[in-house]
Amino acid sequence: MPEPEKPVFSRSIASQQAAAVIVETARRGGFITGPVFTAPELAESEKALMIKILSAVADKRRREGDALTDDTVSSMFTFVFARAAEAVTNYANRRPDDFSMMGLFDGKSPLYADEQLTGYFKNLSFPGECAQNFWDWIHSEIVPAGTDPLLALMESLKWCFRLSCHIAVTYLHEHGFRFS
Repeated sequence: MPEPEKPVFSRSIASQQAAAVIVETARRGGFITGPVFTAPELAESEKALMIKILSAVADKRRREGDALTDDTVSSMFTFVFARAAEAVTNYANRRPDDFSMMGLFDGKSPLYADEQLTGYFKNLSFPGECAQNFWDWIHSEIVPAGTDPLLALMESLKWCFRLSCHIAVTYLHEHGFRFS
């Protein structure tokens, strides 16, 4: 009987670098000035969303192959940014998430969130800056050899979601909303 294949693990250096790219983008944008807001409910939202994104990416890869274009990556960051606003709105209103995957790859991501928050988010360049900074990083010479671009992208999207939730909660707090 043949031995089962051993899983291939790699060090998390590339994931740490990918996350740092997004954190630095938020820092430069003035969105991180202290601790980052978090809540167990938003962590659950993140997990559910990332699983749906991985499934959609797997389907796309089966149909179209492995290539991800800069437009697709940009769309994915915009999509995650919009879903963060939606998750924070659902959290504030104690509603469950029902993330639609519409717009994940085509740049036409609807934004279903608190009206004030929607207006604010539509004026922010944060997701585009995250996408550009990730794209520049993944195509740079500092990326560790053997890095799986999809895993690095997913790590970056995860941090984009977390920090976008922080941006949303911070905005709502500054405009009088109190989470109870």
